[in-house]
Amino acid sequence: MQEKTRYIILFYDHSENVLSMKQLLQHLPVPVEADCVENFQQLLEVLDNRLPDLIIVYVNNPVKGYVSHLKDMRFNIGIDEVPVYVFNELPEKQTLIELMN
Repeated sequence: MQEKTRYIILFYDHSENVLSMKQLLQHLPVPVEADCVENFQQLLEVLDNRLPDLIIVYVNNPVKGYVSHLKDMRFNIGIDEVPVYVFNELPEKQTLIELMN
């Protein structure tokens, strides 16, 4: 039986490093469909179309207010059931596999 495809939104602030994260997501043993966004406006537009299984925030500077803005957004648009994971460096493949389960 084929595993269910996981739908992920990848939010990033540094396009020069995001290719490595995209490649890592493509090589997971779980099928993954990902939309990539660079700002909160794009994130809202994607969320209007479809709720993801999880949101991965991959940022250089997590202090910039991403987390507080995401908390507000979760409360205000009702996406509280969607897990959000924040990374400021490329995670290990095993970490992402564990998040998918």
